[in-house]
Amino acid sequence: MKSLIHEIHRRSLWQVLGIYLAGSWVALQVVEQLTEAAGLPDWVRPFSLVLLIIGFPIVMATAFVQEGMGGPGAAAGAPDEALPAADPREARDVAAFQAAEPTVRGGLFTWRNAIFGGMAAFALLGALTVAYLFMRTAGIGPAATLVAQGVIEEGAEVILADFESAEAEHADIVESLLRIDLLESPTIDVVERSELADALGRMELDAEAPITADVAREIAAREGYPAVIQGEVRTAGGGFVLTASIVGGEAWRSLAGFRATARTEDDLIPAIESLSRDIRDKSGESLRSVQRAPALSTVTTASLEALRLYSRADDTERGGDLVGAVELYERAIEADPDFAMAHRKLGVALGNLGIRVDDRLAAFTRAYELLDRLPDTERYLAESYYHRAVTGETPRVIQANERVLEIDPEHNIALNNLAVVLRELGRREEAQRLFEQSLENEVRLQSVQNLARVRFETGDQQGGMDVLDLGIERLPTAAWVFDDMRIQQFLDVGEYDVADDYSAGYAEQHRGARASAAHARQRYVLAAVRGRLADAENATAGMEGDPSISGHPVSIARSRAALEAARGDTAAAVARLLDTHEAVRSEYSPSQSLVPITVSWLLAWGATDEAARINAEWESEVDEATLGQAGRDARARLGALFLIFEGSPAEAIPILEGLERSCPGTCARASAHDLAIAHDRMGDVENAISHYERYLSDPQAARGMNDAWYLADTLERLGELHAAQGDDAAAARYYSRFAELWDGADDVLQPRVQAARARVVELGGGTS
Repeated sequence: MKSLIHEIHRRSLWQVLGIYLAGSWVALQVVEQLTEAAGLPDWVRPFSLVLLIIGFPIVMATAFVQEGMGGPGAAAGAPDEALPAADPREARDVAAFQAAEPTVRGGLFTWRNAIFGGMAAFALLGALTVAYLFMRTAGIGPAATLVAQGVIEEGAEVILADFESAEAEHADIVESLLRIDLLESPTIDVVERSELADALGRMELDAEAPITADVAREIAAREGYPAVIQGEVRTAGGGFVLTASIVGGEAWRSLAGFRATARTEDDLIPAIESLSRDIRDKSGESLRSVQRAPALSTVTTASLEALRLYSRADDTERGGDLVGAVELYERAIEADPDFAMAHRKLGVALGNLGIRVDDRLAAFTRAYELLDRLPDTERYLAESYYHRAVTGETPRVIQANERVLEIDPEHNIALNNLAVVLRELGRREEAQRLFEQSLENEVRLQSVQNLARVRFETGDQQGGMDVLDLGIERLPTAAWVFDDMRIQQFLDVGEYDVADDYSAGYAEQHRGARASAAHARQRYVLAAVRGRLADAENATAGMEGDPSISGHPVSIARSRAALEAARGDTAAAVARLLDTHEAVRSEYSPSQSLVPITVSWLLAWGATDEAARINAEWESEVDEATLGQAGRDARARLGALFLIFEGSPAEAIPILEGLERSCPGTCARASAHDLAIAHDRMGDVENAISHYERYLSDPQAARGMNDAWYLADTLERLGELHAAQGDDAAAARYYSRFAELWDGADDVLQPRVQAARARVVELGGGTS
């Protein structure tokens, strides 16, 4: 200490100034690092700065006094008048004392006082910080967290009530952003609104009723939620005052209150962020976690208009209106092109609609490029969708969703997405458990569809129907979707009379373009699968109502052309498909599955030259890297089909088997039919029979449209193949099924029906 004081005493006023400023900068950096690393309170930083500011005039005054009273200036002049010491050792002691203890020359402003005063001030700061942290974790005093006080447990579910405001738009924005930020908290788990639908029903309120503060408290009391977060947005001049409180306990008293202000609308997002961090801090989340949370304007958007549109889109999507949601997500992206969450959600909505493949891939790719602008859970979700749709790296899809579930084991989207992948891998029982967990957490359109579908696939038809009933009850605006799925299931299992009964009343019960298109598709399948070609032709007119239901014009042309081919006029079928393809090819991106549809059917109808020309154009126009995984699979399948129909079916089999291995659950049925054709053309009767029968027995949902085109021919061909094998009983069985299916078929198809019945008799199967 003496040497330090002596060294400072030797410095000039300006040198001391430089040393103090440099030392202050170092001290602030140390405080900053400690605050982030150890999770110190936010007030430590400004407190340290205040201490350094207070110390500045003290240090400068000390330097000034010491420089004028024997500092370096005095040392440079004549020596001090002093009596020489008799003993040299005594002289050294006197000199040391004069250098180390200049009190006699500076009074209060001495270096010893300045240094010890600074050390004492920072020691006080340290003591206050330790005391604050102790009180916070021990549940003592105003610093105590709600978890430390035992009011809530870590991970407790709390209800976020609708914020009150004179302008509903501002309340929606505050609640939406607050929910996004609180979802990242490991300490509290904000209950999804849809999870409260049952409780609202028990209170005899509509499922879409506002969750006001009073309603939220009543739900919490009924259902056992420990706390409610409620708040208000008030205008103050041109700005806003945001207030919030956490209420709980037996009397639902206020446990903590919070306040933030925004001078203008542009300051609203930072104010919400401040409010959220205070809530997370008070609830008991570690200070380090709160401090390291990225700014809401960074992980969402700095554009209030984009946020408004995103909030509306999210609500619209939850209500089952995916088309309306797509439009709003796109408008949000126009307002902020770097709004990563909006890009991801746009891709999801387009995927669920099954439209605009290029735009969907671009949305997922852009969200992936903006990963650093997403909260942790959103970041992993963006990775999941990107690798699923764009790269096709299934292990990375699984890993990304598992990372989300490590953060939040009840995260609904991750549960659903992981289950979808497991279902596609053929692990249906595991998928079903995850789908059930997802539906228990939140009733959403996709969660209802997916659980119903996997139950149907595992043979639990009644269980699937029960899920659809729940969807209709909880999401009445999407009732047309669930009733359409019900009819599709009856089509999938061949219960055509039951499907007929339900479909008859569908159009009256469900209105709108999309429901009408769904009804037309039902009528098409019901007619085409039973050989009623004229009725199926009439139904195709209604299929044009909505491309997300019936497909684009090429898909509809394919459906009409298939009817012409069934009548035996393949030339007309080829001409129709080619004309439509050429007419609309400029309106759709080549990677939107137009080419695979056109080429595969042209090959089936013998137009190999035209198929090769269109395929070559497609390959030159669209690089494989931009296709996405589904597009690359479609291109590989086309390569196999060319081999089959151009005389090299044996070479196609490894390609088709590879595609089936990569997607054994949901792709098995389609590849089974392709493999059957390949083996059939090779003359490999045994394997052809095996794959045709696998096509018939696979429980894959939504197979009705393919059955409309393939089922009758497959049954008839199995009769022929079993007869060739000498298995007359099996042959008669399949001929009988074929004849029964087409019992009421159009006159043009009746010769085939009569021939099948005759074969049944010939094979000893009795009359048919």
